[in-house]
Amino acid sequence: MKFREHRGSLADAMKTLVELPDRAALVQHCRELLAPYQFVFEDSALKVEPYGTGSDDRIGWKETHVVTIEKYGVIGFTDSAC
Repeated sequence: MKFREHRGSLADAMKTLVELPDRAALVQHCRELLAPYQFVFEDSALKVEPYGTGSDDRIGWKETHVVTIEKYGVIGFTDSAC
């Protein structure tokens, strides 16, 4: 799956794009992103939900899902539901 961090612009967000093999890798990646802020969360706190209606032609994603963490908020977006 592709994951991009939430940023002020799509161009800036796409600079953070990484490819991850599965949900476990997504959780670990998000933990690493938040480690400098000493924000710790359980696996179950990370949610992946559909976002928008259809494909995003700007970046070629057929579907977009928002990635949120309880007590944190939106951390980014992915191209699959994992």
